[in-house]
Amino acid sequence: MHSLVNEIIKGRKTFFIAPDRTLFPQSYLEEYLVLGYECYFIDTDIFLPIEVKVDIILSVFKDSILFFNVDAPVQGTSWAYIIKEMQEKYPSALFGVLYAKRHSTAERQSLEHQYLYAMGIQCGCIQLEYQKRDNFQIIEQVLYANQAMGRRKYVRALCSSSCSFSFSLERQGVMQNRLTDISISHFSFVLPEGQLRLDDYEKVSDIVFTIHGLRFRSDAVLYMTRPVDNGILFVFAFQTKSGQSGLDPVNKQLLTPKLYEIMLDNCMELLNRLFASASRKRENAITDLQSID
Repeated sequence: MHSLVNEIIKGRKTFFIAPDRTLFPQSYLEEYLVLGYECYFIDTDIFLPIEVKVDIILSVFKDSILFFNVDAPVQGTSWAYIIKEMQEKYPSALFGVLYAKRHSTAERQSLEHQYLYAMGIQCGCIQLEYQKRDNFQIIEQVLYANQAMGRRKYVRALCSSSCSFSFSLERQGVMQNRLTDISISHFSFVLPEGQLRLDDYEKVSDIVFTIHGLRFRSDAVLYMTRPVDNGILFVFAFQTKSGQSGLDPVNKQLLTPKLYEIMLDNCMELLNRLFASASRKRENAITDLQSID
């Protein structure tokens, strides 16, 4: 895990804080991944105040956007106070607000005045519709407007031992190893120098992939190579059976949720460790105060 941390924290990420899943289901996050947006839900719980979680996220993920569901109850404080406090501590942070549709125009304008004009949040004060199917496009437009995609067109998932490949070449035999990373457009792996010999843009047919239990086959074209500490990094671009760039539609549909599953595991494993550490420190501080009393 430690070797992946520097890679996990790279890239622009969007965190939805205390989301209303009845209006905004997590399945949308998988679909946004295909569009190039890396998004996560952060829920409230009884173990750690949400403001502490927000502080940890902003301290670790420097290039992130946070959207707060201001309709969610928050114990002992208010969303306005939390956002204002984080704005002061992280002046370059990007914040937005989500809320369920209001019947009253005056109430909607009051929220907009509070967050957009009085507090100056940069990423919008977004009203969600009652029908969740209408909210997919609303949030997609918000992500696009706030440049939540980052530098990469397609987000890549950093792989563990549960992601592997194998293929066979004449005169070179079977090549197999763990994948380094994978997206819906590219994948990479490392082999010892001299083990695999390919020309630039050479095609390899019928590569077998195993991704978190999903098994599929695809063709690919060598995109680039680069020396690394433990060998040669090979970067391939997927190619369809008809010779077009990318995955076949069925494979793309199957792979997308697996990619999000890998990315969610990586991100949340890191955050949950930090949350647990912060929770223990709070518990110890409370115990120390009680012992003084």
